[in-house]
Amino acid sequence: MATLPTILRAFIGWSIIALACGTSGAARAAAPETVAEADRLAQTGDPSAATLRRALELYERAATANARDATLQLKVAATALVLGETVKEGALSWFQRGEQAARRAVELDARSAEGHFLIAANRGRAAKLLPLWKVSPTIVGQIEKDLLRALAIDPRHARALHMEGVLLYKTPAPLRVFLDGKRSDVERYLTSAIEADPDYAPARLDLAEYYLEEKRPAEARAQARAVLALKSDRSRRYKPEAEALLRRLSAS
Repeated sequence: MATLPTILRAFIGWSIIALACGTSGAARAAAPETVAEADRLAQTGDPSAATLRRALELYERAATANARDATLQLKVAATALVLGETVKEGALSWFQRGEQAARRAVELDARSAEGHFLIAANRGRAAKLLPLWKVSPTIVGQIEKDLLRALAIDPRHARALHMEGVLLYKTPAPLRVFLDGKRSDVERYLTSAIEADPDYAPARLDLAEYYLEEKRPAEARAQARAVLALKSDRSRRYKPEAEALLRRLSAS
């Protein structure tokens, strides 16, 4: 007669095998419903940190049930990125979580432009929060490599174009030796980002700042006004910044 410890060991063993093989029907059946609810939360006009945490929890639950689904890993990475940008404390852990999910997505689908972009975006945000002694100066080149991989797959990936433009624009001169791109490429990348997605307000604002620095105020003003004219929900949060930029231009 089997003893209780033997029965428990057998039960645990079969449970581990079932999880490893992904045979949990209940988990798989719940995944589409779980993802739909997470999508609803994440796509709210201006989601709170609590809403994003709940969406991330649901995406991670679905990703655990569907471990070979690269799209779910991308959703985890994208939500972690936005959550890190939203919270006041603990942002670093969300960016690191996002980078990990993006890397998993690229392992599952090496041709994922979004995956390479999300590695760069999460890693870049995390690097800004780390003490200088913990960040290698070569990180700018490593981030650029993922951006360029994304753009090799999808040359019209607006956020990758924007981030590459900002990287070339903002990287201090001593660190530019680690970059393939040149500062003279900034305008080309930022205007390409806007051409790929005319409603992408961050690219317009960064291009306006670039024009202002280059003493091209009329072009800077045009980009700021273009942000104010955008109608999409996602552009609403950037309008105060555009208004502030116009006030600076009027005062100069």
